[in-house]
Formats: sequence, structure tokens, C-alpha cells
Amino acid sequence: MKNKFSLVFIILFSSFINTLLANSADTIPAKNDTVKALTFTGLFYTGLNQIGFVNWAAGGENSLSGKMGADYSVSYKKNKFKFHHQARLAYGLVGYMDKRVEKTDDKIDLLMTLGRVINKKWTFTGLVTFKSQFAPGYKYPDDSTLISDFMAPGYLTLSMGINYSPIKEFQIFVSPVSGKFIFVENQGLADKGSFGVTKAVTDSAGNILVPGKNAKGELGLNLVTSWKYNIMKNINLNTTLNLHNNYIDPNKYNRWNIDVDWDNRFIFTINKLFSTVFYFHLKYDDESKTTKYGINDEGKKVVISSKPMVQIKESLGLSITLKI
Repeated sequence: MKNKFSLVFIILFSSFINTLLANSADTIPAKNDTVKALTFTGLFYTGLNQIGFVNWAAGGENSLSGKMGADYSVSYKKNKFKFHHQARLAYGLVGYMDKRVEKTDDKIDLLMTLGRVINKKWTFTGLVTFKSQFAPGYKYPDDSTLISDFMAPGYLTLSMGINYSPIKEFQIFVSPVSGKFIFVENQGLADKGSFGVTKAVTDSAGNILVPGKNAKGELGLNLVTSWKYNIMKNINLNTTLNLHNNYIDPNKYNRWNIDVDWDNRFIFTINKLFSTVFYFHLKYDDESKTTKYGINDEGKKVVISSKPMVQIKESLGLSITLKI
């Protein structure tokens, strides 16, 4: 049944995009007008951090960490046709001297919108988002237990709705019917039922009888807000909030549980080359469970709880930045 819902939704979404393009065909400009209608902005950054100890009585661990990333957007607007593409990419590592290397950041976050302008504030919009990561993730400090990988998970969202933008820096998008697709292309993780996909069926000895599924479809409400705000002359805030539920969850009591993805970035500009960036990311995913372990009376490791929990990631660092 879910596969049928997914197929029908993809067909409807494709028809919606085709309609937008067809209705806007007469607004596509000649080549000599393209530059005026097309805008590009970009922020590319990299940062390093090093900590060293020599005979330090209080103790400590030598480390070297680095992070690099890019935030860019391409926008096109002509008459009643609007197109916008945005990408946020990041990758970071920390190395503990002569010991191990751990991943500190890994993000692929892509967004694309196609819209037909209704008036100055309202736009009929189709939205596509894709989120995943570049490299495998492990349950550190144990680097032998894989917990994530590229396209494990991968999230694809297809939405059609209305976008409201009273000012250039703020917009809110609402879609009453949005398709969200979760992919887990690593079969080992799929067999465990990671990230909400159907796990493998096994016999009493643990042998797999039916492999776990690699994808799951959801249908629900999607709300996305974004705001760019200059707090002070050299302090900027970029924040994006994405909310989604699942109308077709098998458990009807979960159908109004809201998945939250809230991304915040405070940029403190020092000069043209250096900036300090405070990053705060909050997530709640009803399909992503956090497992906590404890030790029982026999000294064995046992599962205490496994349930969805609020996830928080934050970082603060000095970066070399290049703005375009």
C-alpha cells in the first residue's frame, strides 16, 4: 500500500512541475537577458584546531581537527517564473595523535524550488530536498561498528504548496501533501531496521530469511521556514526550520508526531578573511531511535531503552571564509 502511495505521489508531483514549466514557458528570457535574471551567492570556509600537551600534570590528549564546507545558492527570476537552488555541504575530522581519527561533521543538504508567482508575497511552489552524508559513520570510539553511510540514510522530500515571503530575508512554505522517502542502501543497516525501514526477518538462530527493506515512503504535511537576519553590523543569523509528519503511519497514534529539523548558523565576521561561526542543529525524528545501555547485576551489557530522542549538534570555531 505504501509503495502505491509513493508511486501516485511521484506521478502527481511530476505533473505539477510540468504544469509550472508549461505555464511559464513564455517567460523564459533571451540569452542576453539571462545575466540580469540569474544571481549566485556563495560562502566557502575552512578551519583548523590543534591541541598539544607536554608533561601536563592535569592530563589531556593531543589532537588536530579540521573542517571545510560550502554554502551556495543560485536563483533565477523572470516575470512569473522563479527557480532557486541551495546547497549546504560540510565535512570535518579530528585526529588523536597516534590513536584514531573520528568524524565531527558530514553533511549533504540540497534544496530546489520551482515556482509561479501569484503576487508580490505569494508563490505557487514545488520543492525538492535531499539530505545525506559523504562517508561512513561509526559508533566512536568503536570504529568497527558502522551506524551510517552515504545514502544510509538518505532523505528525499517532494512537496507542492504555497510559499509566503513578505520580505526578501524571510519565507515560509506550506505543503498539505508532501512525499518523504527514506533510503538505507547499506544492507547491514537495513537488516537492522535502521532509520525506520522494515528490518530483516530472521529465524531462531539469527539467520536472515527475508532481507530488510532499503526504502520507506511517507506522506504528510511539510512546513519549511527560513530567515536571514542581521543581528548587528558584523553578526548574521541564518536559520531554517523543517517540519514533517506521516499521515500513513501504521500506528494511527503516531500520525501527528512531528519530525523536526532546525538548522541555525551565527556568523561573526571579523574581517574579509576571518569569521567565527557558531553552529547549532536540533533534530527529532520519530523513526530514528537512540539506544541506551547499562550493566545488569551479572555484569553484562544490556539495553535500557531504545526510543526517539532530541538530537543536538553544536560547534564554535574560527574559519577562513571566502564570500562570493
